Amino acid sequence: MPIAKYISEGGSSNRPPSIKMKLFLKSQDTGMWRIIKYENFIQRIDQNDSTCAEKKEVEWTIEYKAKVLLNSKAQLILSCALSREESERVDEYDTTKKVWDTLQTHHEGTSHVKETRIDIGVQKFELFKINEGETIDEKYSKFTIIVNEMCSLGKAYSV
Repeated sequence: MPIAKYISEGGSSNRPPSIKMKLFLKSQDTGMWRIIKYENFIQRIDQNDSTCAEKKEVEWTIEYKAKVLLNSKAQLILSCALSREESERVDEYDTTKKVWDTLQTHHEGTSHVKETRIDIGVQKFELFKINEGETIDEKYSKFTIIVNEMCSLGKAYSV
């Protein structure tokens, strides 16, 4: 089954896409998420004070080759999961971290926007109440959406 189809099928509409992607990538390789979130690992050689060049492939260590392969796999997975418009936004990047950071900023906003969204979510959470005529299931679904939105922004609440 193609990766993009696997990622898009059967997903909970309440689960933020970033959480779903994180789980999928970790299931493919335990180091893949670390490459995406933390490693901007393209090795460069300083040529002089103003320029640097990427190391030639013959100079790569075994460890570096493994990172390049993991980065390529992660980039392929992200590429397959993105729409054409989103893919065009990040095609130029050589590391998956740059791709992920760009997508995250585009979808979640800058840190200021993210803080504002968290504040709004906290307010929704604190003002949450059951309205007359609503079933417990309906309210629980709405509550779960609020909690999941907060989790996707880094604010942890549990249901």
